[in-house]
Amino acid sequence: MKTQLYSWHKKNGDMVDFAGFRMPVMYTSIIEEHLSVRNAVGVFDVSHMGRMWIQGEDSEIFLNSLVPRDLTKTAVGRASYTFMLNEQGGFRDDLVFERLGENKWLLVWNAGNYQKILHWINMLLNLLTNFRDLDVEVKNVSRSTAMYALQGPQSEALLKHVLPDNTSPPSSWNILETIIADCKVIISGTGYTGEAGYEIIVLDTSIEDSSKAINVWEKLLQEGTAFDIKPCGLGARDSLRLEAGYHLYGNDISEDINPLEADLFFPPFIHIDKDFFIGKSQLEELKKASQKKIRVGLVALKKGPSPRPGLKLYEKEKEIGVISSGGFSPLLNTGIGMGYITPENNAENKVIQYQVRNKMHDVEIKKYPLYDPSKYGKSRKV
Repeated sequence: MKTQLYSWHKKNGDMVDFAGFRMPVMYTSIIEEHLSVRNAVGVFDVSHMGRMWIQGEDSEIFLNSLVPRDLTKTAVGRASYTFMLNEQGGFRDDLVFERLGENKWLLVWNAGNYQKILHWINMLLNLLTNFRDLDVEVKNVSRSTAMYALQGPQSEALLKHVLPDNTSPPSSWNILETIIADCKVIISGTGYTGEAGYEIIVLDTSIEDSSKAINVWEKLLQEGTAFDIKPCGLGARDSLRLEAGYHLYGNDISEDINPLEADLFFPPFIHIDKDFFIGKSQLEELKKASQKKIRVGLVALKKGPSPRPGLKLYEKEKEIGVISSGGFSPLLNTGIGMGYITPENNAENKVIQYQVRNKMHDVEIKKYPLYDPSKYGKSRKV
């Protein structure tokens, strides 16, 4: 499949297959694009992600049954990160809800789970007695909208230049409906890099007529030249999220991993006192049981082969876990990773090892983010 910017990407970037789409892995270099986001501003095409309107008098009741977060606390004009669980308490997907009205929601979910989430929601509404009679209407708009991520410390200054006069960009986790390049857009103060930034959904555009999608993309790039903007591909998106400690579905979370193991069992992601949500009873049982693994951050102590998914982790030659994501950090100039280890080995700055070609390499266990939050990221002080 293709996003509405496929021709632009093909002309300017290096293309790869990802989640059923042809997407740019980079335009110039992963390192250059990564550092642009950390130091200035970058823009990503994330139109491959799923997008769905959910409306109706019972939409809040329905959605609140699907997720462990209490969505009654999500005010109109706000976005909320949460996840859907399966009946065993594992991750069906992680996602974002944007509340545009009292009974009007926009769901954004992962491209890799596109069909699964569509099937799950339609199955609940059409087959289960508990949901079948609810006043809920869903509309998949994944292919009739485009979506871009504008990220970095200069993203706010840039966005002010492209918004209508006297319109301010939304603050973190807030939503704004406005116009860019004469096109209707929904902007949320969200992102996947650890930096301040925005996700911009372009409405009423299509693969057949992608002019609106192209106009907004090119407007961001044109106005962004004064702010050293760079278009960024999947490579920088992955290295940025890994530095920030954001998990990737299919690598770091899955149907077989639960929020306790992923270190995500806390408010507001989970309100365990809610009367009901799918997976609640199993989570309560898991909370009582002894935990077998926990997600941690990893930073290599020396240059060498970077941590990679699937490599086992050791403590004094005893196997204690596995790397779920890994790669090179352009900011730290060393290998970094994310993995699962036995809880008794989870200690800040503890040195453990991973093995590449029969040689052990040292990594330190680190809390996220892996960069200095006073110098980088949305909490930076300089």
